[in-house]
Amino acid sequence: MKRKYKVIGILTALSLMTVSITLVSAEVKKRETIKFSPTEIGSVLNNPYMGFAPDARWGPYQEPHRLVFFDFTWRELEAAKGIYAFDKLEEKNQFKRWKSENVKIIFRLILDDTSDTSHMDIPDWLYEEIGEEGSWYNTSYGKGFSPNYENKKLIEEHRKLIQKLGERYNHDARIAFVEVGSVGHWGEWHTKSGQGGVSEPFPKAAVTDQYVEAYLGEFPDKPLLMRRPHEIAKSNHLGLFNDVFGDKQETMSGFINWIHNGYTSWLTEEKMPAMPEHWIYAPSGGEFAYSEDENKYIANNAIDETIAQARESHTTWLGPNLPSFKSYKGKYQGNVERLLNTMGYRYVLKTETHQTKVKPNEKLVVNMVMENKGVAPFYFNWPLELSLADAEGKIVHRESVQVDIRSWLPGIQKSTLSLKIPATIPIGKYTLCVGIIDPESGNPGIELAIQGKREDGRYSLGIVNVQ
Repeated sequence: MKRKYKVIGILTALSLMTVSITLVSAEVKKRETIKFSPTEIGSVLNNPYMGFAPDARWGPYQEPHRLVFFDFTWRELEAAKGIYAFDKLEEKNQFKRWKSENVKIIFRLILDDTSDTSHMDIPDWLYEEIGEEGSWYNTSYGKGFSPNYENKKLIEEHRKLIQKLGERYNHDARIAFVEVGSVGHWGEWHTKSGQGGVSEPFPKAAVTDQYVEAYLGEFPDKPLLMRRPHEIAKSNHLGLFNDVFGDKQETMSGFINWIHNGYTSWLTEEKMPAMPEHWIYAPSGGEFAYSEDENKYIANNAIDETIAQARESHTTWLGPNLPSFKSYKGKYQGNVERLLNTMGYRYVLKTETHQTKVKPNEKLVVNMVMENKGVAPFYFNWPLELSLADAEGKIVHRESVQVDIRSWLPGIQKSTLSLKIPATIPIGKYTLCVGIIDPESGNPGIELAIQGKREDGRYSLGIVNVQ
């Protein structure tokens, strides 16, 4: 239910973006106004919940980042039934380190991770309890064991596992997004049949929906992503992830075509819906397609196509398979920065207008024109704060204003806001400031692509005369 309410809130904000949220007197409206136009900057902003997400196990990385990614197998987490190795998992993936560096985490559960050797990624106890139902395979993908996903015991135990994961991580601020893995090779929702492959047919939606429902029930507060459009993903406003990003054929003819037009599953022959607006509610993510050339998709002859894919799929983050970052400011650094300046959100305050004079105990009316030059919104309801700084730069008054920044989709967004001037504020000149506040720290947490950033993370705007 929480997920439904969150979506309704976003839709409501979208419908009210251009509506004034304050009532002011006719006298105030008639007063002279000042228009402030900040200078835009072109540098990469290392902002939260977007950009590159390298492997959580390693680092440090040369390229600045605010996300990391890890996947894990059921066998790794619950080798003995009912005993969960969370501490070991978090140590392996450096949870303490990433928290200290203010880097958030994305994860995916895998039941079948192919490799060069024959092995099994579900626990031995589960293998016995499901009656050993599944296929030992040896294909061009690799070797491994694919459980029979229709097995009722497997579905039951999977739900219990997701419940434990939800108890641990649904309210954990260290976790950014959760990929709905669980099904298929690498948790990517497909299996390879044919000679040496999986003998059981890939399960239909009535079965796979049960795996998704477990995530929906246990992670109501985390944005979830699926590998491809499914009806359950569409109806619950889930995000999507593309693990062959960069590959033109696989991405443009596959992933992006599915998003815009829907598709018929080659595995189950079921019709799947289009999800062209999925990115409004939850992220579009993924990772670069495998290539022996680590820089294939950011090279000069490929970067325009890569950026076009990011725009078409409204990509917010990519990882863990990424270009080589063995050195910062390397050969293709300019191309990397072009891509990073395209992905996710990028807020440019174009203009800010307010009255030149205001009295104590009145409302200062502030009109803002914000442009999101990225391809996606921000997915968390962080408050926008207006404040006043005195002649020495000290913040003497601040308050959150009634705007939902999740509604700032790509393009121009206009807002009419207000700041109540305290009755006790001394007469004098003040600088109006703006900031987007991280609820976790209570401080500004998102950089704008403009000059005027203060040491405290807020941005200085125009002058206000209190008299």
